[in-house]
Amino acid sequence: MTSQSAKELFEELNKHRVEVSKLRNALNELDEEKESWFRKRDDCSKSIRESIQKIKENKSKRDSLTNEVREFKPKRDSINKEISAKLNEFDSLKKEKTALAKSLGIKDSPSKIKNQIEKLEFRIETDTVSFEKEKELMKKIKGLKKAYNDAIVLDESSKKLKYSSDEIRKMRKEANEIHKSIQEKARQSQALHNEILKISAEIDKMKVDEEASFKKFSELKKKFNEVNSQLKEKLKAMNDVRSQLDKIHFEKQEKRKQEQEAFLKSKEDAVNEKIKRREKLTTEDLLVFQK
Repeated sequence: MTSQSAKELFEELNKHRVEVSKLRNALNELDEEKESWFRKRDDCSKSIRESIQKIKENKSKRDSLTNEVREFKPKRDSINKEISAKLNEFDSLKKEKTALAKSLGIKDSPSKIKNQIEKLEFRIETDTVSFEKEKELMKKIKGLKKAYNDAIVLDESSKKLKYSSDEIRKMRKEANEIHKSIQEKARQSQALHNEILKISAEIDKMKVDEEASFKKFSELKKKFNEVNSQLKEKLKAMNDVRSQLDKIHFEKQEKRKQEQEAFLKSKEDAVNEKIKRREKLTTEDLLVFQK
């Protein structure tokens, strides 16, 4: 190898070093970007899993509410049927009372009639009345007593009517409460269903983002591997140049050593000749001889 070859090799080595540095920088940037997209993909996957879990929870709640609605509806319908029957019964009782009141011709309540009877009886007992007047009052009392008995019958009919009305009111209240509960549970169920649809749409979007992130990661990984291969090749080439330079350096050292040894050998021979000729040795000769 000539010194010119060594210079060329040094230039080539420096060129390789610059390229290696660029490749390492590019590799670090690619690695950072690649891992960034991988993290994005992981974040999408995590969000998808969480959303799927949320859908499962919402479906469970929705199905539970739907089952409750299904259970309540027959109960509400049954009460409404009972209400219809009670309304028919109420109408019959109302007609019966109206007909009874009309047939009996009663206008006053039993308590009022009773009060009238008591007043008349008290008058007979306390007032001095003629025999004819007493007979008239007794006849009137008899008529009032009949009216009183009829009024009691009519009053019983009124009580039955009121009891039926109260029952209908209670059943309507219960049916309305059940109906409100059904509506509320149906509203909650629908809200959960809408939330499920919303989350499902979000999952579809996240899956697109997940796929895009993984695709980008895969592209960068491929590019990373390509640059890494280039770096390995460049490092190998640089090491080859360095090996050649090391060889040149070694050869130069060997040549210098051989030249020095040859020079010293020639000096040694000259000193030995002086010794043979018994010539005076100089300080330089002694130093050469020592070496």
